[in-house]
Amino acid sequence: MMKNCIFVLPLLLSMLRAQDVPPPPKPAGSSPSLEVTMKFIEENAGEGKLSYTAFVSDSSQSGVEWNNKFTVEISNLVADASACRISFHWRAQVNGQVSDDSDYKLNLKEVRDIIVLPQGQNQKQVDTRAGHPEWTSRIEPSLFTLVARRPRGVENAFLFSEEEMAGRVAKAMVHAVELCGGGKDPF
Repeated sequence: MMKNCIFVLPLLLSMLRAQDVPPPPKPAGSSPSLEVTMKFIEENAGEGKLSYTAFVSDSSQSGVEWNNKFTVEISNLVADASACRISFHWRAQVNGQVSDDSDYKLNLKEVRDIIVLPQGQNQKQVDTRAGHPEWTSRIEPSLFTLVARRPRGVENAFLFSEEEMAGRVAKAMVHAVELCGGGKDPF
């Protein structure tokens, strides 16, 4: 079982170059095509509706704790190989109130890296960016988040109940990004 698996395209490429013994070359045509990869992503990136509770503690105030109940749902996920794009509808509720109900498009040519991390760690990053580094969340049940990061801090998240599937979809997305010409630092 993977723990805190991180897939970072530039880091991954530099790690491959830094090895003492290079990996054997792949036979031509041995990796899945973009169409096959996108079909796998389309079939596995949207688990439908997931519900979880975040038990939050505030380190700046001893003993202050609360919880938030989240429901998130990805629907209408389409992975379009010809456009190198993944489109989907994201609906999120916090304590029964809709916090987001929007359509999103993820242009794979813009993706700089893809990471998989426990949702508690992802929530910590979200809270820190929102000005609350003192908040820490424990997530129940455990979920895993695949985050596709693009320039200017733009991110798209996909939640998974199983870490193994999150890792498999991340690997497929890394491959799709590479096939679409993304993952490159413009500098």
